[in-house]
Amino acid sequence: MTPTSRAATTAVAALLLTGALTPAATAAPADLVASYTCATSTGRTVPVGVHFGGLLPDDVGALPNAVSYAQTAFVDLDLDITNLVEGRVDGDSTARVDVSITGAATRQVRADLTFAPGQGWSWLHAAGGLAPLRVDPPGNHEIRLGDITLSLRPKADDGAPLPPLDALCTRTPGGDDLLGVVQSLAYIADRPLRPTDLTVTATTPTTTTVTWVGRSWWTATAGYDVHLDGALVTTTTDPQVTLTGLAPDSQHRLKVVTRDVRGSTSLPSQGLVFATARG
Repeated sequence: MTPTSRAATTAVAALLLTGALTPAATAAPADLVASYTCATSTGRTVPVGVHFGGLLPDDVGALPNAVSYAQTAFVDLDLDITNLVEGRVDGDSTARVDVSITGAATRQVRADLTFAPGQGWSWLHAAGGLAPLRVDPPGNHEIRLGDITLSLRPKADDGAPLPPLDALCTRTPGGDDLLGVVQSLAYIADRPLRPTDLTVTATTPTTTTVTWVGRSWWTATAGYDVHLDGALVTTTTDPQVTLTGLAPDSQHRLKVVTRDVRGSTSLPSQGLVFATARG
C-alpha cells in the first residue's frame, strides 16, 4: 500500500470508530466497450461488439470505489452483445465471463449472467454479477474482463424452440479489458448485516414474490428497504416482498438493505436478477 493510501485508510478508520462518518451504500458505474470474436457451435467465426456495464461497490462513501478488506463485495455486471441468433432468447440463455482480479496477486473468478427475455434481433442483453469477493489484502485491485462463454437458446416469437447456439468469444488483441479499480481498506465497519439468500418464490407476467434471510446484529431489525433496478420501491418489516405492476417478459435486478431500530443500514445484498413470465 502506498503512503497516500495508508493515510487515507487510517483517516477513514478513525472516522468510523468515532462515528463521524456513516458509510453510504452506493455503487459507482463502470463501462467498457470491447471487440470480440466468437467461435460458434455451428462452425462459424463471428466478430461481435460487446458493451459491458457494471456497478462497482462503493461501500465507504468518503473514498471512491472503496470497500472493507473484511467484508464481502459484490460487483454487478451487464453485457450487451451483437446478436448471434435470429428471433428471441429466453431466460434459459446464459453467459459466463472470465474475470481477473489483480492486486498483490492475481486470481480468477467468474461472472454468471442471464439473458433478458423477448429481445429483438439486433442486440442481446444479459445481467448478473461477479462471484462474491473478499478484496484482500488492502490496496488497489483491478477488475479485468476476459473470455465470454455463451449458451443461447433461441425461440421463435410463438415460443417454439429454435436450434441452440453455443459460442466461445475471445477479446480482440490490443483492446481494453479494464472494467474498473476497487480500493480495499484496512477497516471494519460496525453496521447491520446484509440480507442473504434472495429467492424468487412465485412469478406471473406482472408480479414477482421474493424472500430472503435477515439476521439481527447488535440492535433489533426495524425493516428492509427493497430496491428494484436501482430505485427504492418499498420498505417491509417481513423478509419478503411481492412486487406488482411489472411488465410481462421483462428482466429486473433486486437488492435489499437491512435497517435497524437506530436507523443504521446495512450494505446492499447481492443483486438478484429475475424475469417475469410472458403475457
